[in-house]
Amino acid sequence: MRLLLHSCCGPCTTFPLHFFRAQGLSVDGLFFNPNIYPAEEEEKRWKTYTEWANQAGLGTRRVKMPYQKWVEAVSKPGQCRECYYVRLRHTAKLAKAGGYDCFSTTLLVSPYQDHEGIVLAMERASLEYEIPHIYRDLRPGYLRSRQMARGSHMYMQKYCGCEFSIGGEG
Repeated sequence: MRLLLHSCCGPCTTFPLHFFRAQGLSVDGLFFNPNIYPAEEEEKRWKTYTEWANQAGLGTRRVKMPYQKWVEAVSKPGQCRECYYVRLRHTAKLAKAGGYDCFSTTLLVSPYQDHEGIVLAMERASLEYEIPHIYRDLRPGYLRSRQMARGSHMYMQKYCGCEFSIGGEG
């Protein structure tokens, strides 16, 4: 089975990639994170992700959305959940169009994200594009993902990426 894996960053991709491969899935990565602010931070994360992905044999694709369009999409109550949906909806759309069997996200590895919100966004996107999603609670692998990232000398950011989370706000 072919899985399109939405990747928020390199460090959070380490454990999920190995987990899904161990399940027998063929995995490709999608870097679609219009939430990352400022642009220099997005470039730093993209560079870290692709350098590691090349070493790990992970095919990658990058999709961009203008930052202002993302701000407009999430400027309402529940902005984190809307952000998850924007990213996972596009992942589901690309998975369906690309002939993948399913999709998932590395966001599921972080104990700092709204896990329930991620699951709801995956379910909603899955129904909308009629493509299955794979849900696994990957949070038990979070510390291992950090160890793997450190072992690969990856840049590890201190906030989720959006301007609202700089300084620990989101």
